[in-house]
Amino acid sequence: MLVGLAPPIAGAACEPGQTLTLLHFNDIHGQLEPYEDPHDGTERGGIARLAATVAEVRAEDPQRPVLLLFGGDLLQGTLSSSLFLGVPDLVLLGRMGVDAAVMGNHELDYGQAVFRHLTDEAAFPFLSANVASDPAPLPVRASILIEQPGGPKVAVLGLTTPDLATATHPRNLEGISVEEPVAVARRLVPALRAETDLVVVLSHMGIADDRRLAASVPGIDLIVGGHNHNLYEEPVFVETVPIVQAGERGGWLGRMEFRCRDGRLATTDYALIPIDAASPEDPQVAEEVRRITLDAERELDKQVGFSTQELSARRELIRREESPFGNFVADLAREITLADVALLNGGGFRADIPAGPVTLKSIYQAFPFRNELVLGELTGAQLLAALARSAEMDPLDNPGGFVQVSGVRYRIADGRLASAAIGDTPIHPARHYRVVTSDFLAAGGDGYAVLKEMTEPVMTGRLISDMVIEGFRTQSPVRVGTDGRIVRH
Repeated sequence: MLVGLAPPIAGAACEPGQTLTLLHFNDIHGQLEPYEDPHDGTERGGIARLAATVAEVRAEDPQRPVLLLFGGDLLQGTLSSSLFLGVPDLVLLGRMGVDAAVMGNHELDYGQAVFRHLTDEAAFPFLSANVASDPAPLPVRASILIEQPGGPKVAVLGLTTPDLATATHPRNLEGISVEEPVAVARRLVPALRAETDLVVVLSHMGIADDRRLAASVPGIDLIVGGHNHNLYEEPVFVETVPIVQAGERGGWLGRMEFRCRDGRLATTDYALIPIDAASPEDPQVAEEVRRITLDAERELDKQVGFSTQELSARRELIRREESPFGNFVADLAREITLADVALLNGGGFRADIPAGPVTLKSIYQAFPFRNELVLGELTGAQLLAALARSAEMDPLDNPGGFVQVSGVRYRIADGRLASAAIGDTPIHPARHYRVVTSDFLAAGGDGYAVLKEMTEPVMTGRLISDMVIEGFRTQSPVRVGTDGRIVRH
């Protein structure tokens, strides 16, 4: 659907009659093949369809400048991404003609060396003005200036969510610092404003920080967002600044049109283009995806067990409330380590396990991070602090740090921890408890600094994915439910 937009955007004097088409997508997360949308069952995405749709837009008028931006999170979330560390994805985005990408919070999930290699090999720049590395700088740029033949001058400034400091394994963050994005934008936008017709912030921060940025920093014409996986059929306006975001995994392509009017670039239309079974497909890209998929799936379709029900990793469930999938995995972790309590972050569950035969592939897709179980001791006060952090996270943000648990019951009231007990006994602040968690949380991931205080932590050598594989092998058919261990009022 085309939607008329706001008044002309302020900027340097563009040439009369100049036009620009800006295309954007975000949060691809290694999704090369089409996928089923969990909200409505529609087949969406597929990078071959996305590439063909971009090519169709360019072919409408070869003289019209077209700018293609990617809103971050190239990596993590599919088997092929985990096996090939994002290299095929990077190549295909380059072939599609991406002009710039912003560094997402998952770009360091496979380690800095992998991200450095990807940025060195990329056919387009990765941007992030607020992420720095010492002593070796990251191969990212703060911004780029783009002036295509016959088109206006466009500045693209990259900003990465401060969540980077907690949303990847802390071992990947050695030497990395993340500066407050509004302060960075205030420093950099005026100079970009002075020399260009259009200032675009390519943001991987999420809608709340995007709104704050738009309200706090004058001179921004457009914010192209990511991180939340939000889908906006129409731009979200903060004063006169439009904010756009196109869902996730290549399921949609955003398209914004600009025309020079009275020396200023004005937005004329916005469309959110669905990428689905009705979309065209680039046959060469499709063949390449088939080859990549076959390489990844060799030996991974072997059945390891059976589930009597779908185990859902839907963000609106596992990041907000008690879930059967969370209970199953947390119970496994507690049982095999003989811990009193298990704490596992909802963001570690990345895909559903369908009802029926369970394969290695489905488990690796659900747990792509290769997190290891860590066993240690916490005082009751420390355990309560960890549960309080989970309780205080806003469920509407679908926070990855919301913890699924075993061995403990906790109650949330008005966004605060109301009570917590092991069995029928409230947690005693001075008592010591054996706690098992992921190495991600034990290292302070998702902001759980209190878990870094575990005494005598032991790396168990047991990957969560391997534990789940063994659980299906020994407990099938798996049948799980909820028992009131997490209650929200």
